[in-house]
Parts: sequence; C-alpha cells; structure tokens
Amino acid sequence: QNVNSYHDKTSAMKHESDSYRIAEGFSDLYRLRHGGGTRFADLLDLVASVDPEVRIRFTSPHPKDFTSDVLEVMGKHPNICKSIHLPAQSGSSNVLKLMRRGYTREAYLDLVKRIYTMLPGAELSSDFISGFCGETDDDHKQTVSLMKKVGYAQAFMFAYSQREKTHAHRKLEDNVPNELKLQRLQEVISAYRSGAEEAARNQIGKYHLVLVEGPSKKNEKVWQGKTDGLRRCMFDPQPQNFINEPSELERIINGQNHTNDADTNPNKRRPVGIGEYVLVQVTEATPSTLYTNLLAITTLSTYATLSANA
Repeated sequence: QNVNSYHDKTSAMKHESDSYRIAEGFSDLYRLRHGGGTRFADLLDLVASVDPEVRIRFTSPHPKDFTSDVLEVMGKHPNICKSIHLPAQSGSSNVLKLMRRGYTREAYLDLVKRIYTMLPGAELSSDFISGFCGETDDDHKQTVSLMKKVGYAQAFMFAYSQREKTHAHRKLEDNVPNELKLQRLQEVISAYRSGAEEAARNQIGKYHLVLVEGPSKKNEKVWQGKTDGLRRCMFDPQPQNFINEPSELERIINGQNHTNDADTNPNKRRPVGIGEYVLVQVTEATPSTLYTNLLAITTLSTYATLSANA
C-alpha cells in the first residue's frame, strides 16, 4: 500500500530537497518523511533505467504522493507504463473528510488534470465505496458525476462494510441502510460501464504496443497480451499480412495508413514469441478486451523512438 510514499533514509542518494512535499492540495495524517535519502521518484528512475525493454508498473499508490517529480519520471521513461491506479473512494468532499483521505474533490480533479497534461494517453483506474457513514444522496450524486467526469479505464466498486479497529468503526455510525448502499453501488457501476463502453468504441482503429503473454485460455489459436494502459488484447499470432520493413512501421506510427504492400514474404516471417512486443490495430472492442490485427513484431525502444518522432 502507498508504494509512492517510499523513502529510504539509509541510501546515500540525496533528494533534490530535504523537505518532502506531497501533491498540491493534499494533506497527510502522518509525520512527513523529511531528510535525505531515496524517494519514490528516485527509485522509479533507477529501476526504469536498468533495461529499457522491460515494462515497469507499480501499485498501489496514494493520490497524495503523486508529486510532479514522479509524473516527470514517468514521462521520461517510455518503459514506465502510463496506467495509474488513483483511488478516489468518493466524489464528495464531505465524505472524503469523514474518510480522512486528506484531499477534496477539487484537489483530486486537479491531480487528474495534471496527470493527463503531463502524461498524454494515460489511463486511470480507481476504487470507490458506496454508502459510507453519513453519505447523503447529494454525496452519492457527486461520486457518480466524478466517475463520469474522469472516465476511468477500470474501477473497483464496493458497498461499504464496517471494519473493526478502524477510525470509522470507532468514531462514526454506519447509518446508511444496506438496501440503499446496494442501490447506490449499482448506479456507480452503471456510470462506470457507460463511460467504459464509450471509451471502448473510441479504441477502434487505434494502434497499440502490446506485450505478448501467450495463447488465450479459451482458444489456443488466439493469443493475448497487454497494452501500456493494461488493456487486454486478442490477436492471431500468424496473420497473412505482416510488416517487416521499419519504414512501413514508421508510417503507421506517424498516423498514415499502411500500404498493404508491405513485405509479406513468408520466408521472412517468424512466429511471435511470449515476452515480445508487437504492434496491433484495434478492430473490435469491449470495456474489458480489445480485438486486434497483429501488424508487426517490434521492440519497446523502437516503438518509443518512432512515436517520439511522429
């Protein structure tokens, strides 16, 4: 939990500032980690530098520790995935205060804006709780509106259930009827699904770099992998047309249609291997899965270089 709160004081590395700063608009219930040492941004930078062909993901972060230096490191390294888990829990400032989350709705939305500005194409996931202690109808509506406004790629949504030895258990009253909790939860889920379906439709025709995982469990003739944004992709590992020429790959990344006369000599084609990167184009999409055409085997570095020059 809170992986981006990392601070190793035993390290000889010195942070840019001896005074730790959390994200703008956020507060911390605990003692801040002042002094020298390795911060999460430093650690992330070091790990990503080990091998540019290895994708890096991290979870679970806390919104308060998504400082600009972390986002800058993520933008610096193409192998750090731009899929970010950003737990909101609620869209109401009143409920967030009761939860002692350390931020308001406005601060959270400002952070989302910074992420989308600094990391174009980033995809967000989140956690939401419906029916927390004291949640009103207006609080609930604000959560639904936040869900619609942000447009999460993935969300984990639950009805509130009280846990022992927590602040809410000791200090707050679990006063939202269970039936109402479940009703509100369904409305939050519906808002998420509506946005996810629209986002899926917008994926059709787009190109993605996919890390190959291997055959699908349901059909071994169909292979699967994950995009940078953690979307599952399905594809035929032995397509009829296959791009071998770097110039053709560059045309596609630059937004031009490929010519269909790319080198399809079967003697130059080879099977796709698990752990390789491939370029695919989306033909069909659901909120959970992208169905794609495999266009080329490539590398993360090649794709990043061509995309940067696009």
